[in-house]
Amino acid sequence: MALPPRNYLIPFILFFTLMGSYIGQNNATELLILVGLGVCATVLRFADYPLAPLLIGFILGSMLEDNFARSMQLYDGIRFIIDRPMTLGLLVIAVLLVLVPSYRGRRARARMEGTADGD
Repeated sequence: MALPPRNYLIPFILFFTLMGSYIGQNNATELLILVGLGVCATVLRFADYPLAPLLIGFILGSMLEDNFARSMQLYDGIRFIIDRPMTLGLLVIAVLLVLVPSYRGRRARARMEGTADGD
């Protein structure tokens, strides 16, 4: 079974998603949110972001936010980071896990720009 060409399929998908979004709440703000998320998804796709970490972040983000707010209330601010060395250590490790791959990628790109095609 052959799929219809994309130039016919995309307008129908766009129409039905916009209608479904509007009918769900009868609110035009839902349309703006849908279009905004679509633009963000397109930018992320062109930037070659993998889908799995984004979904994990989307699912676990609310739990992280709730627990962070709870700890800020218990310790009256972000003092809990300094009071608990394990928290500070885990935070440093998390920052390193985010920054080190970026640094390695930049270093590899710089190294590739310095070599000729025949090398």
